[in-house]
Amino acid sequence: MRIALLTCTLLTALPGCTAQSWYAGGQAGAEAECRRKPGDEMQRCLERLKKQDYRDYEKERSSAKPAS
Repeated sequence: MRIALLTCTLLTALPGCTAQSWYAGGQAGAEAECRRKPGDEMQRCLERLKKQDYRDYEKERSSAKPAS
């Protein structure tokens, strides 16, 4: 019974940290990859890495979805 309750609690908590957390983690990972590159290559990579907050990303993503 306890295991089932714990499992249900964890499964309902997971959606609370989905898209925005994944976005932030992806951005951090991409930035870390850029910083591993040498000199000018690092700068170009960081410039290509579009810095936008999650709200702007979500608006852009929503507008790019095909209408159903």
